[in-house]
Amino acid sequence: MSEGDDVRTRLLGAIPRLTPTGLRVAQVIRDDPAAAAQLTVSELAERASTSTSAVVRLSKALGYEGYPQLRLALAATSKDDGSPVFATDIDADDPLSKVLHKLTAFETEGMVATADLADPATMAAVVDALVRARRVELIGIGASGLVAMDMAQKLTRIGMWCNACTSEDDALVQASLLEADDVIIAFSHSGETAAIIDAVDRAVGRQTTTVAVTAGAQSRLARAAAHTVLVAGREDGFRSAAMASRMSQLLIVDALYIGVLQRTPSAAVALRRTYDAVADRRISRGARKAP
Repeated sequence: MSEGDDVRTRLLGAIPRLTPTGLRVAQVIRDDPAAAAQLTVSELAERASTSTSAVVRLSKALGYEGYPQLRLALAATSKDDGSPVFATDIDADDPLSKVLHKLTAFETEGMVATADLADPATMAAVVDALVRARRVELIGIGASGLVAMDMAQKLTRIGMWCNACTSEDDALVQASLLEADDVIIAFSHSGETAAIIDAVDRAVGRQTTTVAVTAGAQSRLARAAAHTVLVAGREDGFRSAAMASRMSQLLIVDALYIGVLQRTPSAAVALRRTYDAVADRRISRGARKAP
C-alpha cells in the first residue's frame, strides 16, 4: 500500500469519530490533498476556520506524530496525472451521468479503504467463530438491515442455521435467546444505534461471541463487541450514511462468506444442492408454461 493510500485510508476511517473542528480540517484535506500538503499548519487552520491545535489533534487522530508527518504523507496523495485521489462531492446541478461516475468513485474509494482497514487476524477469528457456531444471529436497522438479510441468505444457502433481525424489538428478543456457542454479528455504520448496542450487551451476558461491523472505531458498539471489523464510508451532501456504508459492509459480508466456504467442506455440497433445487424448479415451471 502506498503512502498516499495509507493517509486516505486513515482519513476515511477516522471521519465518523471526528469532532466538528476536525471534520472541517479533514474536508480541506480531502477536497485537495496535494494543495493541503503545501500549506503550513497555520495556513491549513485558517483555511478550515479553526485553530492550529485542531490541525495537530487531527494529525494525531490519524496516527501521525504531528502535522509535519501528515503533511509529508499528503504530498503522496496525488495520482500520476496530478488529480486528487479523493472522490469529490455530488453537487445539486450534476447531471445523472456525472452522478453515476462520482458514485462509482465513492464506492470504489470506500471498498479499497475497507479492505485496508479490515484486520486479517480479526477476520480470521470471526470466520472461525462462524464455522463453529450452533446458530448465527445477524442484526441491523435500516440499510444495515439489508446487509444483515444478505448475509443471512448466503449462510442459509450453505446449510447454516441463521436469522436476520431488522427491527429493534426482534433484535432484543433474539439476542436474549442466544447461547455460548452462538454468534451474533451487528451491523451499524455509526456504532451508536441504541437497540443494536442493547442487543449486543444482552448477547455478551449470554456468553455469545459478538461481532461488530462498523465505521465507528471508538463507538459504543465497537467497545461492546468481542470482535470489531472496521469499514470505511463517508457521508457527503446527497449521500446518506446508509449509502456510504452499505457497499463496504457487503464487501465484509462476502469476504466472511468466502472464508466460511473455504473452511467448511459440507458448505460447497449444500450450495450445490440448493442451486440445483432452484434450477430444477425453474426448469419445471418453464416446461408447464410451454404450449
